[in-house]
Amino acid sequence: MLLYVSLQFFLLTLVAMALYPGGTHNSPTATRYLFTRNFFSDLGATHTYSGKPNLLCEVIFIIALGSIGLALVATSGIWRSIARRASGLATSAQAFAVLSGLCFVGIAATPWNILGPPHMFFVKLGFSLLLGLMASMVFLQMQNGWPGFYIACNWLYILLLAVYVWILFYGPSVHTDSGLEFQVVAQKIIVYTSILNLATQAYGLRRAAPTVV
Repeated sequence: MLLYVSLQFFLLTLVAMALYPGGTHNSPTATRYLFTRNFFSDLGATHTYSGKPNLLCEVIFIIALGSIGLALVATSGIWRSIARRASGLATSAQAFAVLSGLCFVGIAATPWNILGPPHMFFVKLGFSLLLGLMASMVFLQMQNGWPGFYIACNWLYILLLAVYVWILFYGPSVHTDSGLEFQVVAQKIIVYTSILNLATQAYGLRRAAPTVV
C-alpha cells in the first residue's frame, strides 16, 4: 500500500501540474504551473490566483495527498507487529503515523484559498508529527537490528525534515519573489524526499515482513 500510494502521489501531482491553469502568489496572471513559484497546495485550491476554476486539479490533489494520509493511518500497526524490542517506540511510531496521516488528509480537505488558517495548521502540525514518526521509526529500527541502509536513509531524511520544519515556522515571507521561491523549492525538496524515503522504508518493511505489509 505504501509503495503504491508513493508512486501514485508522484504521478498524480505531475498530471495536476500539467493541467493547472496557472497563477502564483506574486504573478496571478501566469498561464501555467511554475515549479519554483507554485506550492503543491496551489493544485488543491478551488480557484487559481486569477480566479479561474481549478476543480480537476483539486480533485487530483485530494486523491494524491489523501491517499498518502490514509495509507499512513492504515499501515500504522506495522511497527507494533515487527518490533521484537522497544515496544514503547513502536507505540509512539504508530501514534505519530496515525496523527500525521490524519493531518495530511486535513491538508487535502482544506483548500488554502477558502480555508487558509486550518490548511496551514494541518501543514505545520502534519510535518511536525511526521518528524516525530521518523525519529521513533529510526530508533526502533536501531533497537531491532534493522539493515544499516534504511537507518542511514532515515537519519538523512530526519535532518532534511528538521530543517524544513524550521523553515515552515521561521522561513522567509512568500510576499517577496526570493522568499516565495525559497519556500516553494524547499517544499518541493522535502515532499519528493518524503515520498522517496517512504517508498524506500516501505520496501524494507515488505522484505522484513511480507505477510504483514
